[in-house]
Amino acid sequence: MPVPVDEPLLAELWSRFKTGDENAFDQLVELRYRVLFNYGTRFTKDRDYIKDCIQDLFLELWERRERLVDTPYVTIYLIKALRNNFVRQLKHDKPWLNSQGVEEDTLVESANIEIDLINAELLSEQEQALRRAIEQLPPRQQEVIFLKFYEGLSNEEIAQIMDVERQTVANFLYRALSQMKNLLPALIVFLPFLLRLFKKLA
Repeated sequence: MPVPVDEPLLAELWSRFKTGDENAFDQLVELRYRVLFNYGTRFTKDRDYIKDCIQDLFLELWERRERLVDTPYVTIYLIKALRNNFVRQLKHDKPWLNSQGVEEDTLVESANIEIDLINAELLSEQEQALRRAIEQLPPRQQEVIFLKFYEGLSNEEIAQIMDVERQTVANFLYRALSQMKNLLPALIVFLPFLLRLFKKLA
């Protein structure tokens, strides 16, 4: 899993980047690239496409740096910006989708979501079962699980990224954890831990 990054540090780098500090910009890219790439897998399995979208995002930010606002939540800002870019690109690439369709689960129904809740070096049968269970969730529930347990974001922060109400996020989490409980009867012992973590992070 990525090493947690202190948001105040990112906010400081963000402020310096806005003034044209290339070193601060490079550090921002390095510190948040993997998070953005992992999040991009929620929309497509095409790794090159994800890389291009992230590159376009940072190029756009650099060109608009003087007009950007200060934010204490750089990670949320970047994830939300990337999400908006993906939705816009998907609507452009698939004109038969209307705006409502882009927001529905059917948009990425066939995507193979990689949620790195598990350390790759410690994969076990139980951990693989957890991964498979997560991949069976509807895409938006997978997205919430990723942001909640992988990135450690609060329900309010997730709501900002996904442009939904906080209660909607709570509903997604409840449904996801309930479905995982049914999918993982042999691993039910782990679900109380997930539920406690859910309450702690909410």
